[in-house]
Amino acid sequence: MEKIRIFIAINLDPEIKKYLTSLQNNLNVPESKIKWVEKNNLHLTIKFLGFISLKQIELIKAGLKEITNQYNPFLIQLSSDIGVFPNYKMPRIIWVGIREGMNELKELYNYIEVNLFKKGFPRENKDFSNHITIGRVKSIQDKNNFIPLLKSINIKTLSQKVNSIEIMESKLTPNGPIYNITAKFPLLKQ
Repeated sequence: MEKIRIFIAINLDPEIKKYLTSLQNNLNVPESKIKWVEKNNLHLTIKFLGFISLKQIELIKAGLKEITNQYNPFLIQLSSDIGVFPNYKMPRIIWVGIREGMNELKELYNYIEVNLFKKGFPRENKDFSNHITIGRVKSIQDKNNFIPLLKSINIKTLSQKVNSIEIMESKLTPNGPIYNITAKFPLLKQ
């Protein structure tokens, strides 16, 4: 049975992708290994589903269609802070947060969780985290300089309208993942 690796996401406007890529360039520090998310791959993940059968994808599509018909488009705005997961002592993920639109994102996430759980998909074991991953840290030799540099960055609070959510396919390659839109669901409150 064929399975594909998928996640549900909001794709970002070209202006925001371009800006986040410029941030990555400002964070290149000597003696560090950071795998920056490529400009075309920058997105906001709502739910990662992993390897899913084509039959399961049809269930997900039906669920997302039900949900998106209950939502109007809404605005999201980058927050002014940049952060790391899990913490500054051991940074693994570098991210930019979302300020405006947090409530709408969380509500959308919760509806997706409930809907997909009813269709047999497992729930997440953690709360929704509204962030955009911009880099994955392999190693940083000089955390004493990197962390203050990171904390000193003041993010432009760019915004965009969220008109749809997408099912994205993630193909893993030696050069990094390649993302493709599998299905798009406009927010069309009736």
